[in-house]
Amino acid sequence: MNRMKLVASVVLVATLAGCATRPANVAPAAVSTMRYDGATCRAMATEFDAVSTQLAAVSSTLETKANVDTAAVVVGALLFWPALFFMANGSAVQEAEVARLKGEQIALTTKMRAADCAAPTVAAK
Repeated sequence: MNRMKLVASVVLVATLAGCATRPANVAPAAVSTMRYDGATCRAMATEFDAVSTQLAAVSSTLETKANVDTAAVVVGALLFWPALFFMANGSAVQEAEVARLKGEQIALTTKMRAADCAAPTVAAK
């Protein structure tokens, strides 16, 4: 029985490493501010709002995926741990999009401050 618990623990740890990352744990991607050269304060503020809305939507999807993955791991570990080997992640696209959008927010905020625009505060999500 101890061997079974050890195997289950190893599978659980290995599977958790493949779960979706929570949006708060996704680091922002590097995004150049040059994209916003010549943009007005109003245009940058509008773009910031659009990026923030998109980030909220993608973050919500990724958070849901992380919650489902966590629940699946717990149920799988308790009921039938060999099934955990076949659990697909599939969240890499959302994680990359969250990173890009966070980077866009930072680039916009940086450019807005440099242009003496009223720059919004980027919330850590």
